[in-house]
Amino acid sequence: MWHFGIDAVVDPQVLPRIAGFFAQRSIVPTQLKAQVDGDRMRIEVAVDTMDRHQAECCAAKLREGFTVLAVRVYRHERLVAAA
Repeated sequence: MWHFGIDAVVDPQVLPRIAGFFAQRSIVPTQLKAQVDGDRMRIEVAVDTMDRHQAECCAAKLREGFTVLAVRVYRHERLVAAA
């Protein structure tokens, strides 16, 4: 699972733009959460259905947004409980 940590300017359009970014690519996030922290909005997006190249390309494109201050992307394997 890929996780995107996005820091953005607090703006009413930031969250719909981030969600729209993934929607335009037919990607449905498994998790999307946001929190305002002072003058920044911290957005976390988790996506199951992409490879490393696609994740890095998405991060690069997200960084181009004028309200986006920083984007971090990392892979986190889901733990599967043994039966």
